[in-house]
Order: sequence, then C-alpha cells, then structure tokens
Amino acid sequence: MALRGLSEVFSSVLLLVVTVALSAFVVAVFFNMVYGPSVSRLTVEGASQLCVGRIFAVVNDGGWARLYVVNTGSVPCTFDRAYLIVSGTVVDASETSWCWGGGPVPPGGVGCVITRLEYRADARYRLTGPRGEYVEN
Repeated sequence: MALRGLSEVFSSVLLLVVTVALSAFVVAVFFNMVYGPSVSRLTVEGASQLCVGRIFAVVNDGGWARLYVVNTGSVPCTFDRAYLIVSGTVVDASETSWCWGGGPVPPGGVGCVITRLEYRADARYRLTGPRGEYVEN
C-alpha cells in the first residue's frame, strides 16, 4: 500500500512539473516570435528621425487652400492628410494631391499640396504624415 501511495504522489508531481515546463515553453515562444519583433520594430521606429518643416505659404486657389511646405529637417517628409483649424474646430480635407511631381519632400526641398479645404486667411492649416509627424503654418 505504501508504494502505491508514493506512486500516485510521484505521478501528480511529475504531471505538475511537465505542465509548468510546457507553459514556460509556450510563453517563451510567444515572447520570442510575436512580442519581441513587434517591440523591436516600435523601438526602431521611435528612434528614427521624423520630418521637420513648416507650411510657409497658403494660397487661395479658386476658394481652396494650396499649401506650400518646406522641409527643414534631414529626412524626407511624407504627408497624407490635411486639416483646417478655425477657432478650435478641425476640418479634415476630403482630398489632397501634390502640385507637381508628388511623393515625399526631400530635405531642404519645397513641396506644394492642393487641398479641398476652404481658403481662410484667419485659419491654421496642418499637414500630417503616416508616422505622426506634422507641420503647421
């Protein structure tokens, strides 16, 4: 009888050890294959330089705002959204396009964005990029 009781205790402890070992293995695989690479990408993205620039001119183009932006930083500026800000109200442009060429504004370069935002002399305009960068007038 004593040997049988010892065997049941031993098998229960062995089952517990195997379960804990498998759980640790699954957690290690998750951190190495899923969590680790995503954190590494976020770290690299956060450490990379962002676009630096400003909107230096807003031109009335038939009632719509045409924005001229200068890149004063050391990396190209890409913009995908335009906003009109008046008295705390933000209006998103329904469509934007580049005046010439298109694509990112190179360091030291000037870009022009055609918007479907109403031209207003008393308003602020903002261009934003896909990585969170922005420029304003």
